Amino acid sequence: MRWRILLCNDGSPESAGSEAALRCLGLLKDSEVVILGVVEAGHDEAAFRSALQALAGKLSADGVAASVRVRRGHAAEEILAEAEETCYDIVIVGARGRRGLTRFRLGSTASRLAEHLPTSLLACRGAGEPTSKVLICTSGEEPALETVRTAGEIAASAGADVLLLHVMSQVALSWESPADDLADTAETAITRGTPEGLHLRRGLEILREVGVVTQAVPRLRHGLVVDEVLDEVRESGTQLLAIGAHRVPETRRSIAPFLDDVAGQLLANAPCSVLIVRHRVA
Repeated sequence: MRWRILLCNDGSPESAGSEAALRCLGLLKDSEVVILGVVEAGHDEAAFRSALQALAGKLSADGVAASVRVRRGHAAEEILAEAEETCYDIVIVGARGRRGLTRFRLGSTASRLAEHLPTSLLACRGAGEPTSKVLICTSGEEPALETVRTAGEIAASAGADVLLLHVMSQVALSWESPADDLADTAETAITRGTPEGLHLRRGLEILREVGVVTQAVPRLRHGLVVDEVLDEVRESGTQLLAIGAHRVPETRRSIAPFLDDVAGQLLANAPCSVLIVRHRVA
């Protein structure tokens, strides 16, 4: 796949790590990279622009189609505006940053981007470390298989091992729910042909289709989604966590503040890089 990437750079070490993460994930091959810098009040634009041009030159020397774009204003607002105006496959930021990628008046900038970006977001932590293990979370619903596909393509580019995780509630949804479902592992769910098992089986097929060459391993955990995902990240030594992002339908906007922000919680608490996959609506 050829990726069109928006690489956000604020001059901080975390931003430099984002470029290293691209290399570790194998995303620079056959990709087009736009390096975005946002100049905020009181900063030296000339020196900042020079640093961005140097990064573009470094990427170009490696055969990457790289260009620089500079905007003026607040980092979060300008990144969102750029992503709205131009079609990108993925926006990449450091999970921490010096100038506006650390905190925003309504929360972290990365969290704001995760909520409002029209495309996928990669927030980098520990950039530069080899990406040998990717954990892909799936909700068990049909749209989540597209998340598996996109994250699988990135894992295949990195040559990483993949864990495919689905978290089930630790309590039965109804009196008719089979008790065996609450004790299932991924393997028993697949063997018994439960809805969760069939979903995991299809996810594994998709991972093979997109070129994941190592044996992907299914996981089924029971409990609270955020807690179980974070436990799996820590236990497995995951370097990249991939989750789906779904906009709240217009008919449910009034209850949006009361819904659990799973993506935001994982973005804030995961000790690794986080990929939030969003598919553009045509």
